[in-house]
Amino acid sequence: MVPFMRTGASSAILHAAGRPAQPPVRRGLGALLAAGLLYGATPAAAGACDGIAPGEDRPVRDLAYAAPEPGVPADALSLDLWPGASPLPAPLVVFVHGGTWMHGGKYAGTAGQARAFRSAGFAYATVNYRLLRQGPPQAAARDIARAVAFLRGQAKGCGLDPDRIILMGHSAGAHLAALVALDESYLAQAGVPPEVVRAGVLLDAYGLDIARHVRETGDPVYARVFGPDPTGWTAMSPVSHAAPGRRPPPMILHVVAGNPETPGQAEALAGALRAAGGEVEVHTAEGESHNSLNYGFGAPGDETTRRSLDFLLAHVTQGTGLSGPRAVALMQQTSADSAGTHEGYPR
Repeated sequence: MVPFMRTGASSAILHAAGRPAQPPVRRGLGALLAAGLLYGATPAAAGACDGIAPGEDRPVRDLAYAAPEPGVPADALSLDLWPGASPLPAPLVVFVHGGTWMHGGKYAGTAGQARAFRSAGFAYATVNYRLLRQGPPQAAARDIARAVAFLRGQAKGCGLDPDRIILMGHSAGAHLAALVALDESYLAQAGVPPEVVRAGVLLDAYGLDIARHVRETGDPVYARVFGPDPTGWTAMSPVSHAAPGRRPPPMILHVVAGNPETPGQAEALAGALRAAGGEVEVHTAEGESHNSLNYGFGAPGDETTRRSLDFLLAHVTQGTGLSGPRAVALMQQTSADSAGTHEGYPR
């Protein structure tokens, strides 16, 4: 395997080439255009969960959540969805993969993650979005917001609670999840009320305070991704949007002990969230790597999983009929599907 070499001051596990190609999109571009949708529109794909029995442990794969613009691959705007496991409408976790804003895909949202959340009463989706070669990070953030809009439109048929959304991400995906959760403009543009985002789960997030990081390190990766304008760095930094005026959603931030960048970024965002009246928890994961924090999520006994579910059960599931202790006990029985060896990527 040929690793993608990182540059700049941040250290992390490297992206490996040779990923298998993604399967064709279930509702591809031709079907969307045949339905009369314009480029960039959110498809009203009725019956996305048809054929899946309530509680069945089977995902709906490769759902196109928007029609791509010319030059953007159809699967760039697709997602996989695991519906809720109970008859009750399930709060929905939307996972955003990492990869330096340049690489990666929804495969980083594992079946182990999905099973851990479903056993605790949540539904789970993992999304693709435009990478840097297809558009700037602002486009990726807009895509995530459109994915949320699409999933809310499928709520009734898929057993989802459209008003209880959790945004979760790893590495660069955690930056995008936090940005969409805190900068209301992305959800508003997609027609989603910002208050439906009830919590965030960030796994070793990069880019939470881009302006500070570039000023302190001169990291050329950030300049390539976010451009040379400091105004743009501020606008794309989640820490800039955690301000008094709107109480931010509760967030739990997991960081890898010893990572030279992410703990400081997490503490900066946590301080801004607390100053804005938000509830936040920072967990320093000992004995983990940037990669294992994500791919080990959902494995039996995983501390990051336990803390995340405890946090969400305390802050999101009030009034849903979910039982915290029972859900956590079920989580401990989930398979170690995601605990094997995986290649990773920076940020």
